[in-house]
Amino acid sequence: MKKILPLILLAVALGISYLLISIQPKAKKIEPPSLITPVEYLVAKAKPTTIRIESEGILQPRIETQFISPVAGQVIEIGENFYPGRFFQKGEVLFKLDDSDYQFQVKSAETNLAQAELAFKLEKALSVQAKKDWEKLNLGEANDLVLRKPQLKQAKKNLESAQVSLTFAQEQLEDTVFRAPYSGYLLSRTIDLGTEITGGMSGPIASAYSSGDAEIRLPLTESERLLIDTKNLNENTVRLYDSGKLVAQGKIQRIEASLNPNNRLFYAVALIENAFLEDNQIHTSEMFRGQYLDAMIDGILIDKAFTLPNEAIRESSTIYTITNQNQLVEKNITVISSNSNQVIVSTGLDDGDRVVVSPVPFYINGMSVKPILKP
Repeated sequence: MKKILPLILLAVALGISYLLISIQPKAKKIEPPSLITPVEYLVAKAKPTTIRIESEGILQPRIETQFISPVAGQVIEIGENFYPGRFFQKGEVLFKLDDSDYQFQVKSAETNLAQAELAFKLEKALSVQAKKDWEKLNLGEANDLVLRKPQLKQAKKNLESAQVSLTFAQEQLEDTVFRAPYSGYLLSRTIDLGTEITGGMSGPIASAYSSGDAEIRLPLTESERLLIDTKNLNENTVRLYDSGKLVAQGKIQRIEASLNPNNRLFYAVALIENAFLEDNQIHTSEMFRGQYLDAMIDGILIDKAFTLPNEAIRESSTIYTITNQNQLVEKNITVISSNSNQVIVSTGLDDGDRVVVSPVPFYINGMSVKPILKP
């Protein structure tokens, strides 16, 4: 019995094993996953395109000056608007100087003029009389000295000099009242009541800027400069933005002739008309002196160009297109302009090309893809 028991156990084990193998479920065949990559695309279409160039600059008055008094004297009066930040009108009195010395100079010049007029009239009469006396003597033609022509000429020059001296003295007297040369805003001043001014030698006494037109210098690279129509500058519109909001529009007035040696940039200057409003409107304005603004410049018109989003560019001049067989093909393009949102392509594309705009994890020329038109 002890010899038969192991055989029985072995037989039972083999039976159980056979039973387990016979009822084991069969494994299903799993198909390998598809490797076709879905990609979004846009259809390229050529059309006339205006090149737009991004730039930035600081808004400045077209007229900003330092005032210098042409005459000397003590300040005896300050105008009500001769204070930093105040608005003044053209011709308004900003300050006055003591004019007593200049009043005296005008009186002296008037006296000298009267004497010169008298001397000229006297010499003129003597010249006429000398001519008559010579003719009575019947001695032929008289010379200039006999007819007192040199003396008359000298008297005339003295008269003209006296007239100029009086005009100069009157102008200096007028200059003791300093009037605003334009309407604008005072930035700063260095004088006050009692200040002794020594005329032009004393240097600037105030600085101010004019209301009205403004300018903004916009840096351009050498390639961007070529995209502006320099023959018709006034046709190059400039739009100015503050924090993304359009605040003004102007025109390119000039492109400075020299290349800045420090940054290798050119500068286009745009004119913005009536940028700085007058006193009663300044607080409603969206533009101010020294304001930093973003700019968008309208450049030349390209008859046939493609506009693509930045995400379509794989390298500086490469894109992926999708063939009719839904396969990827790499193309080299010519980018003539770009900004933060898009690029302008002149060559390398054809109308109707499907340009990939979504990321491609890896690229193999001719790889199959699943095209999805970007909404």
